[in-house]
Amino acid sequence: MSWFDAVPQFLLALVLLFIPGLAVGLAARLGAPRAVAAAPGVSVSVIGVAAIAAPFVGVTWSLLPVVAVTIGMAAVAFGASVLLRKRAKPVKLAAEDRPRYWIVASLAAAALAAFLIGRRLLNAIGSPESFSQTFDNVFHLNAVRYILDTGSGSSLTLNAMTGAGSYPAAWHDVVSLLVSAGGGEITSSVNAVNIVVAALVWPLGCMYLAQTIWGRHPAVSIAAGVLSAAFGAFPISLLDFGVLYPNFLAVALLPLVLALGVDALGLSAVSYGSRIMSLLLLLAVLPGMALAHPSAAMAWLALMLPPAFYVYVRVFAENLRSRRGRGRVMVSAALGLAFIAAVVLIRLLWDVVRPPAEAAFWPPVETTGQAIGELIASSAIGRPVAWAVMALTLLGIYVTIRSGRKVWLLGTYLVAAALFVVVSSFPADDFRLSLTGIWYNDPPRLAALLPLVTIPLACRGAVEVWCWLSSALAAGAGFLNRRRFSRAVEGAAKGSGLRPGALLVAAGIVMIVALAAATQRGNVSQAQASMAGSYRLSEDSPLVSTDEMALIKRLPGEVPKDALMVGNPWNGSSLAYAFADRKLVQLHILSAVPQGAAPLLNGPVPSKDDPAVCPTVESLKIEYILDFGHREVHGRDSGYKGLDALIAAGLATLEDSQGEAKLYRLDLCPAP
Repeated sequence: MSWFDAVPQFLLALVLLFIPGLAVGLAARLGAPRAVAAAPGVSVSVIGVAAIAAPFVGVTWSLLPVVAVTIGMAAVAFGASVLLRKRAKPVKLAAEDRPRYWIVASLAAAALAAFLIGRRLLNAIGSPESFSQTFDNVFHLNAVRYILDTGSGSSLTLNAMTGAGSYPAAWHDVVSLLVSAGGGEITSSVNAVNIVVAALVWPLGCMYLAQTIWGRHPAVSIAAGVLSAAFGAFPISLLDFGVLYPNFLAVALLPLVLALGVDALGLSAVSYGSRIMSLLLLLAVLPGMALAHPSAAMAWLALMLPPAFYVYVRVFAENLRSRRGRGRVMVSAALGLAFIAAVVLIRLLWDVVRPPAEAAFWPPVETTGQAIGELIASSAIGRPVAWAVMALTLLGIYVTIRSGRKVWLLGTYLVAAALFVVVSSFPADDFRLSLTGIWYNDPPRLAALLPLVTIPLACRGAVEVWCWLSSALAAGAGFLNRRRFSRAVEGAAKGSGLRPGALLVAAGIVMIVALAAATQRGNVSQAQASMAGSYRLSEDSPLVSTDEMALIKRLPGEVPKDALMVGNPWNGSSLAYAFADRKLVQLHILSAVPQGAAPLLNGPVPSKDDPAVCPTVESLKIEYILDFGHREVHGRDSGYKGLDALIAAGLATLEDSQGEAKLYRLDLCPAP
């Protein structure tokens, strides 16, 4: 199968990720540009909530509950827009808010970002059927099959597959809809969804965030779009390490959610109209991000503390300067109590969401000096220095401090920076666990947050460079002085009225070419190469080899659908469920073993017709052994020697083999 053959799946993935949210956004009268930017966040909320609601009303998971929830949310959004429009005063758009040059620039930037990110992912993945040969992918691929089998995509029930509690299922819900509606393979659907999220959802969110902070200026859109493709830490890293697909989707939505939070606080540089509508929109996208992965929701809460504190200090200072007396003091006190309550709530949620200490076992990987250096150089973790991004970020920090505007952004940057430095370099003690345990004390997860806070600052630096370049060109032409142009860029949200001319367009083209060339080298290239290595099917692939895959593909003709197999999940045999729809006792590496089945896996070898084992074998319909040997995904040997003993004792008959991969019929108990 070629990438061209997968075009219908890409188109359907676009529909799933944009159309439900776009319908709600247009019903809310957000305007087309804002509705498009917010569409993926709302769509994921619609899909995640629909998946939870469907079992309660007895509906099998399909497009039907998605359509129903979309209609319901659109009706609510339309009603809210009517009520708010009656109360709202007409908003006079500033010059840069009018849909002229910035829309063209935004479309061009989104297309360029999609190309830069998409081509790297296509090359890294290789083909639509390729899959990540990593530990967590056993769960993710099998979870999609589990949703298709059970007809339930609820986050409340998905982890029943492993014998555990709830699990955020939004990513799996999207992929399962694509498989069922599009008729493709699970792996090609996974790749289509991931590429659309990385190449479109993420850049659009970054551009929306940059515009919210700095204003709707063409240079802002262009810089944010190109910079969204400039980091190895995200989106590529989370499609390689782990593999962390749910976390990847949640982080891709984070720029949008952060921008909506900033707007709800009244810090937006763009006139979006009613802040109540912004708050409602925020409430519409938060469930989707949380149902993709709750750690992203906790990251959002942490990153929102600096702007929230900034708003409180500003209001408090204004009230102190006011002479209206007690009322102002009461407002300040109420806001202070609200801020303290929010901090306490976040602290409580921090403990609730954090996984058990035994699950957050990842150790620090470098010294504090190295972590700080990687932070500044945008080279986490162990990536080459991103020189262009580093220079633009430092310039953006300088310009932000010098101007005195948007200083809360520096606080947001420092929050993400502190989390990364702690997880990467601090001792593995209770302090580190309490602060970064939500992310399993896992440095790559927090490294993936750094582009989110770096892009707005680097974007400001890029705009300053564009300003210098444009004013230099204009000064050379003798009809525009630098002071006027700088004032136009710095005050983009205040309506300068400056019309971009041919020189500004020329400067923009130069910036696009230079920025794309400067940011698409070592850092991103290395991330692509690393990802490519984990998506290759070969004779010695770490999870499933070519021989093992060949045997898996023959299983539907050899193993009845209602029969159960036993195998070592660490060697990839459990993926027979995702690829061939044939179940094993354990569908994930960390799945619980059914009571009574442990002797089959670990010994001692039961006797023929053993009354202690056979009732379990018969009730579960365990009929086969799928033997992929002891070459495991992490290079260790986790045991499962009971399977070897069963075969050696003559209690299993060879049915099929491909190289070292073998399928045995279990002859331990009488046939059911």
